[in-house]
This record gives sequence, structure tokens and C-alpha cells, in this order.
Amino acid sequence: CNLLSFSVTDEEVERAKRELKSALFSAPTSAEASCAEMGKQVLAYGRGIPPAEMMLRIEAVDAEEVKRVAYKYLNDAEISTTALGPLHGMPQYYDLRRATGMHRY
Repeated sequence: CNLLSFSVTDEEVERAKRELKSALFSAPTSAEASCAEMGKQVLAYGRGIPPAEMMLRIEAVDAEEVKRVAYKYLNDAEISTTALGPLHGMPQYYDLRRATGMHRY
């Protein structure tokens, strides 16, 4: 069972938002770092995001939103695996697939 889909608390989300804002806005302000951040924003949003808008987007996230997105993308999803070398310790596909599903019974 994917715990992100069921057990995220408001306190955990608030802590994560504080850490994200700290990482985004207290980063080194070198030209290289600024260009890298702008590149990430252009790839993700198609444009540069002003800091005020980024703060609003971060503040808009709550525990219910995290649960909804985690449930949509992480539960009951088909998985793919790859391995190289001896496979004697690798779980079977069925066991991996079962770990992504929700316990319904």
C-alpha cells in the first residue's frame, strides 16, 4: 500500500513546503545557478516563473492535494523493472506489482 496516498499529514506538508522554499530561495545566486533554475522552469512550465508566483503555487499545496496526486500516480500503477547481473535477490514481478496496489480486502 502506498502510504503517501493515505497518511500524509498537514504538518508534514507544511514542513516540506518550508524546506522547498528554503532550497529555492536561499540558493547561491551565481549566473550559472540562475540559468539552471530558469531552464528548469522553462522545461516545466514553458516560461520563467516569478518568485511571488512560485510562492503562491507552493502555498496552494495541502495534504489532500498530495494524497490525491499520490493516489492517482502511485497506486495501482503498472511498473517496469530492469536488472543487470545475477537476479537471485530480485523480487518477482508479481511481488513488486502487489506492493504498488491498494489493499482492498
